[in-house]
Amino acid sequence: MTVRVAVVDSGVDTTHAAFASARITTFTVEPKGPVLGVVPGASGDGSGHGTACAGIIHKLVPEADLVSVRALGPDGRGSREALVAALRFCVREGIHVVNLSLGIDLPKASPVRPTDARSILDLYEVADDAFAQGIVLVAAGPNTSTFRTYPGKAKSLIGVGRGSFADPERLESSITGDYELVAAGVDVVAPAVGGGERKWTGTSFACPHVAAHAARVVARLGTKSALEVRAELHAIARRYVSEKEQRREAS
Repeated sequence: MTVRVAVVDSGVDTTHAAFASARITTFTVEPKGPVLGVVPGASGDGSGHGTACAGIIHKLVPEADLVSVRALGPDGRGSREALVAALRFCVREGIHVVNLSLGIDLPKASPVRPTDARSILDLYEVADDAFAQGIVLVAAGPNTSTFRTYPGKAKSLIGVGRGSFADPERLESSITGDYELVAAGVDVVAPAVGGGERKWTGTSFACPHVAAHAARVVARLGTKSALEVRAELHAIARRYVSEKEQRREAS
């Protein structure tokens, strides 16, 4: 089973040597009359954020097909409406795994403002639709404990926190109000726009590690249940901890 993994982000520099063997289709969010739509678009990445995330996924699951959906502009910024449009496109297309290293950060010390509530509700509705259709949506959690990040906080998707792990395969279960899995997200080596690599830090770069694991699970089990994939990811995290303890005892 060939798994498709969408990277909703700033685009992908498909000319980078890291993607020489990758199968990537590229789309972009743009106005279509009074609303936003998603159409085939040229490759490219103004900020490098999406290229790094796609590079992490491709390195871990080179057999997966990548779908780049550019929802951010060259400055790395984009509208909430563009984010919602990109996610709805992924759900309509039935893409198996969606990596969302983006979100709305709001201070925990303040209540949600009415102006933010509509966007959050839209994101939650898309996350619920994805879950119901067996699409695994993986979203970055907050980078600091003083913020909450949407939709990564939603429980119908898999929220991801960052850890300082040397092993890119490592997962940890850490069920909190903000996320439920932790992956490598500190000084992660990944492609940089224009060639070469650099180190990246943040939940944005922990997120694609979990998305890659999810793609492997989908390919192996052929499952259409996002809940089953989630359970298997936590099982992988438990096995990693168990194996590490066994190695420590043996030494």
